[in-house]
Amino acid sequence: MNSNIFLPGLEAFVVTKSCVEDGSYQLHVELEREPHRCPCCEQRTEKVHDYRVQKIQHQYIFGRPTTLFYRKRRYVCENEACRKRFYEDNAMVERYQRQSVEFKQAMGVELIHGKNFKDVASRFGTSPTTVMRRFDHISSSMLSETKQLPEIIAIDEYKGDAGGEKYQTIIADPIERKPLDILKDRKKETVKEYLRKHGDNV
Repeated sequence: MNSNIFLPGLEAFVVTKSCVEDGSYQLHVELEREPHRCPCCEQRTEKVHDYRVQKIQHQYIFGRPTTLFYRKRRYVCENEACRKRFYEDNAMVERYQRQSVEFKQAMGVELIHGKNFKDVASRFGTSPTTVMRRFDHISSSMLSETKQLPEIIAIDEYKGDAGGEKYQTIIADPIERKPLDILKDRKKETVKEYLRKHGDNV
């Protein structure tokens, strides 16, 4: 039975089936069929070539972990000289990903608020490695070249894998709750050198 219930991150989707299994929600979802523009020749088409069901980890809904089964359409261009096959546009999951955009955003909020990787992984039902990759993505997009540190900073180590070093050091602003920089390792000499360069106000 189709459902018109609105759920976080799924506002544009139709829920075709839902159930609870092993304490988790399982939602089968799909988008309404609509014309799409071919990415090669830009001709519009409504012709569906086939479907694929993609399993996606989603954020908690009503306090339960949620898995989505997204029935994703693949369209085919009707231009005889093109015939390109391509998947429909959607705002729920990025290409080649197994977690929804909402799931990643929720995980990012936990990380920015200072939760450690192991706790976040446990809460979201994923691996610490996945959480670390998300942290690296967030930090690289937020970091800018640090010229001068604020008066108060937080220094912590985290387990990464950069340049052959098992641990890196993160420099953060605890007032603004944002990362400022990531150092290549956790050695005292590295931190001291960094503070000599940027820490006049600390």
